[in-house]
Formats: sequence, structure tokens, C-alpha cells
Amino acid sequence: MVGFIDSGLRKDQRLDLVRRGIRAIAHRGPDEVGLYDSSSFTLGTVRLSVIDPRLGQQPMVTPDNRYIAGFNGEVFNYIELRSELESYGVRFKTNSDTEVLLHSLAYWGQDALLRLNGQFGFVFYDRWERQLILGRDRFGERPMFYTEQNGTFYFASEVKGLFAFPEVPRELAADKVRRAMRYWSPVPGETCFTGIDAIPPGHILTVRDGRPELTKYYHGIAQQNATPTPKSFEEAKIGLREVIQESIRLRLRTDYPLGTYISGGIDSAVVSAVMNELIDEPLTTFSIDAADSPVDESPYQQAMVDRLGSKHTRIPVTRAQVRERFPHVVRQCEQPLHFTAPVAYGVMAEQVGLAGVRVILGGEGSDELFAGYDVAKEAMILERCLRGGSFAGAAEELELALNDMRYSDATNAAAILRFYADRSDRDFTLGAHLRRFETEPVDQLIDASGDVFDDHAVLLGRLRADFPDFDQRPAIDRSMLVDMHTFLIGYGMTCLGDRAGTGFGVEGRYPFMDSNVVEYAASLPIEWKLNGARAKHILREAYADRLPHGIVNRPKFGMRLPGAEALLPDGKDWVSDILSPTAIRRVGFLVPEAVDRLVDQVRTSEAPRVPYPFGDAYVHLLSVLLMEEFLIHDFQVPEVDIDRIMMRNIDGDHDPVGTAAR
Repeated sequence: MVGFIDSGLRKDQRLDLVRRGIRAIAHRGPDEVGLYDSSSFTLGTVRLSVIDPRLGQQPMVTPDNRYIAGFNGEVFNYIELRSELESYGVRFKTNSDTEVLLHSLAYWGQDALLRLNGQFGFVFYDRWERQLILGRDRFGERPMFYTEQNGTFYFASEVKGLFAFPEVPRELAADKVRRAMRYWSPVPGETCFTGIDAIPPGHILTVRDGRPELTKYYHGIAQQNATPTPKSFEEAKIGLREVIQESIRLRLRTDYPLGTYISGGIDSAVVSAVMNELIDEPLTTFSIDAADSPVDESPYQQAMVDRLGSKHTRIPVTRAQVRERFPHVVRQCEQPLHFTAPVAYGVMAEQVGLAGVRVILGGEGSDELFAGYDVAKEAMILERCLRGGSFAGAAEELELALNDMRYSDATNAAAILRFYADRSDRDFTLGAHLRRFETEPVDQLIDASGDVFDDHAVLLGRLRADFPDFDQRPAIDRSMLVDMHTFLIGYGMTCLGDRAGTGFGVEGRYPFMDSNVVEYAASLPIEWKLNGARAKHILREAYADRLPHGIVNRPKFGMRLPGAEALLPDGKDWVSDILSPTAIRRVGFLVPEAVDRLVDQVRTSEAPRVPYPFGDAYVHLLSVLLMEEFLIHDFQVPEVDIDRIMMRNIDGDHDPVGTAAR
């Protein structure tokens, strides 16, 4: 979606402008284009049709021509909501979830938001009240950006859509870029660009009489004990299976073929196993064969395929593809990348689309809900040391607790604890994440106002606003919330989820991100999630009888592609060009001497993988340079024949019934 209100422009100027915005985001919806224009409100939509492809065209307008809606994503419980609305006398013309969203908001107003189970960004306009509402789903699975320029309010599903409007300045914001590098994603509500903001997850933005107001509508996990804790571990396992099954059942709703991703780990195995039980035909599955991976995941992937009896495709991702596709992925994601994994997800989405599959389910979110990351174990040990006033004896315990981290960070437990001991007078509200947030040479690379403490204040301000009791929660709980609102929502849901499939006609769905699953997981005692050093304990036990033994008991391993070592300058392609003195100066806030030192450290590394944190910082650096190249310096709106797929073109001032273009 892309559009604006209160532009004061003539109709021909408005249409030229919105068509330019549509072309900038056309890759998000290859099936159809729609347009609504009136003197006060202009909206363009692109659509990847998944439900009711024939009649679900957008934008949609109520019969009285009062309300207009545009929608990116899915409302998974649309059948139940439609039935309820019909019982109140609401009439429907389509079988689409878009029409259910339109009538839900028209009938219930903002109360409808807590009824919606889905992943979405939406635009809803009230012509009579001249009120605009922009909304985003509870956990930020779909994006929405906005800016105000000279009295006109613009919005878009991607920043590229906003940059298509000449009034919107294109400029990287040094302090926001620094925070995005430090926290591996923009702080919720921020972007990396001057004057452009994002709707935070679980929020709406209302604009009336030129005054925008941001409101949080979802508070489901804002307070501890919001959901009653099961009486026993066995009862909790049964309840967990029930909420996960219901989440997956809802996410199977589509008018197109669907499939699932098998990584070799517990999370995707659970999703695949439950999905296999709910459908009546052989499951279609996909896995990534990552080049130069320190761990061979294929035996685990094959064990799951054998258990399912699925139609399986292994998709190799090579070092050459990482190098070739990295610039395109940065342009897609519009933020600095910490890993090259989005390249693999893009390659997979391309192959999934070529296989005729339009919807794919994945296991993202489980680590953040069930203490799957090593940092949760580190946080638990750190809190105990700080409370006791001593780090004595903790190194051995920490050394045994760390597993997945070892594949990217060779720092031993004693050095990790020294980091904390040397800072024992610091505020440890961010707990074990402080080491991750302060080790990479971000502050040396970027010349910007403020410092690390200012950045922490911005992140903590957002976390405390969303979770008023954040500071009082146990360290491990704070750790999982930090992971959810930085790494998962800002990176996983964006770069691995939303953006990876755009351009390939594929939609990702993530059952662990259902609010019922999230709230249920939040109600469980931490010892049921992290049992000693066994992460995701209750999830493993709940599905021990349905999955191969090796997967149930396998330690966490995150997919790792070649990173900095695949992106070294060689004087032949884009890497050397983007590292030129001219490109570095053009960014405006990079420190050339620090950039040179980092590039030399990466270039002269003799290890098979460039060691942490220099390899990570180098990937971030290349990302920033590519963002400046493609989104600022040489931004181009593609020439796309949108009229070929224009399905709805509504003149809001003279067409009261909203007729289709064809």
C-alpha cells in the first residue's frame, strides 16, 4: 500500500504521484493493482492474492462509500469474524479477508483490532470524519511506514514507496543507523532514515485534522501473569499442543498450494509435524543446504522428511550467490544486515515460487518464546553473579551452557565474565545483551551525536513504554523480550519473513507468532522453558513422541552462511566499488580511518570465518554503503506496467459504488 492525505494537489497530480508510489512497491504484489482517489485521500494497493483471488480486489469501499480499506497480509480468523458480522446483519460481496477487515473496522471501530488474528498492515479511511487509521499486527509481521512533509501525510508498506514521492527527503540518519547496527535492527518505531517512522508492532496511528496520534492497542504480554499458569507440567504440555495446533490450523487457509520449511531443528519440525496431521495430502517441504556451514544439517532434515513422507526439495545456497545477491537483499530490507541469511531465504522463496507454492510456514519465534538462545542462559548466570556480588566459579558453568554461540563467537566464558565484572557498576537492565550491543565497533565507525548510553536509553524507553514492569522482570524474561523486539521483530519478521518472499510471489506464515501461542508461552515458568542447560524444554517434551529422537534432543543451531569472508574486496565487482573513498564520503557520517581499519582486519584474517565481532561489523558496513547507494544516491522508481494488472480504479469523488477497472 502507498498513499497520502491532504495533499492539496489537482487530481492529475495526485494520480501521477500515487502511480509512482505504486511502481516503487509493485514487487510486493504481482497479481493486481488497485487505486482509490478523492480530494482528501489517495491510496494505491498491490496484491499477492492468497484468499479469494477473483473477488478480493482492493481498495475496498463500504456500500455507503464512507469507509475505504487497503490491506497487506492476512486475517487468519476471517471466517469466524465474517460469521459473527453476518449475524448482526452485515452483508458480504466476496469471500476475502480484506472485506472482513473492512466491515470489522466499520462495525466495531478500533475494538475490532483485538478480534483480528493475523499478520497485517492496513489503511482505513473514514471519508465522513476525514480520519485516517494506519495499523500494524501485534508482533510486526507486516510493515507500515509514514512521514509528514509540508502538511501532507504519506504512508507506504516500504520506505521505497515513500521515497517515490518527491516531497519526501532521502537521507540516512546517523544516530538511527548506529542504533540499527548496535541492536541488529532498528529500534521499534524507528527507521534508518531522517523524518520517516514505522508503526510499532501492536499500534495504530490515527490522523485527524492534521494531528497524528500513536496508540498501543495490544497489551497481551505487557503484564506478567496475564494468562493463568497451568497447574502442572503435563497440563502445560497438553495446552501448548492445543494452542499450536489451532494456530497452524488457521494458517492453512489459502486458495493456493502451501508448504513448509524444514531446517533440521525442533521449531520447524513441530510446525511440519502438526501441519502434516491437519492436511489430507502429502506435505510439500523445502530445506536450505547452506554453503560452508560448520554443521551438516542434512541428516536431521532427511530424518524429518522420512517421518513426514513429504515431497521435499533441498535448495543449495552457494558462496557465489551470497556475494551476487547481497546488494539486492539490502535494497529489499532497507536496513543494515548483521547476517547474510536473508540471501538464503530469498533463494528459497524463489524456488518455492517456481514450485507453484504460494504460502510457506516456518518456525520463527520459538527461540524468543522458549529461551532457545544461549544469551538466555548467559543472562540467568549473570543475574545470579550480580545478585551474589561474585563471579567466582561461574566460568565453568557458563562454558558448559554455551553451544550455538560457539559457531560465531569464540570468546571463552572467562573473558565473557570479565566483560561484566569490569562493568559491575553499570546499569544491567539490558543484562547479557550488553556484551552483544557493545562489542561491535559501531561507535568507532559512525560519527553521530550521542553515544552508547543514549542509544540504550532509546531502546529502553521503547521497552518500558510497552512493558511498564520491564525493569522488575527477571533477567531471563527481559532477555527474551529484548530478543523479541529487536532480533525477531526487527530482523526475523522483516528480512527473513516479509521481505524475502517479495518479488517471488510467496507469503511466509509463522504459527509461533500467534498471540495465543505467545501469551501461553509467557504464562509458563522459566524452568519449564530452560531446564538446566536444556533450552525449549517444554516444547521438546510436548512433541517428543511425534518427532525423530535426534531432532528432539538436538541442541540449538542457527543457520550460518558465509558472511564477511564471502564479501571481501577483490577489485572486480560491487564490493570494491562500494568501499571506494567516494562511496564512503558520500554516506556523510562514516569515519574513513575506522572503515579502513575494519576492512584491513577482515581482509587479513586467516581464519575460515572472519572472527566476531569484526566479520559482523563488516557486513553491517557494507549494508550501510549499499543503502546509501540504492536508496539515497541512485534511487530509482522502476518502470512497471501497472495498468496491465490494474483491477480497480475508483474515483472517490464521483463513483459512489466503487466500480472495478475491468
